[in-house]
Amino acid sequence: MKRLTALLALGLSACVAAPVADAGPARCDVTIRFGSYGAGIDRALADQVAAAVKSDRAIARSERKPWGREGEFDQCLTVKPGRDARAVFARYRAMLPARNLKAPTSIEGPDGLKFETIAPM
Repeated sequence: MKRLTALLALGLSACVAAPVADAGPARCDVTIRFGSYGAGIDRALADQVAAAVKSDRAIARSERKPWGREGEFDQCLTVKPGRDARAVFARYRAMLPARNLKAPTSIEGPDGLKFETIAPM
């Protein structure tokens, strides 16, 4: 019995001391959501945003997070330390049309900033 207790204690202490390999999901300072009305996302807009992200020096990390069956995804942007996330939000917000007949698109940023394209009526 003592041997079993000692082995359990040793095993538990090894688990506690083990380093964490994955610190969890990346933080998104700005999230651009590409949705669908039933016919896929606005591919031209998604490509335009992707090209801008590629050359944006304020972006430390960009991750595409798929979530739908018609190509829908969230573009998660992490801003470099010392850069203004509100300015990044404004830059990408300016790329989104006020009304989009192809597919819904929205953007969320720091301090509750949010914008959504208006759907067709």
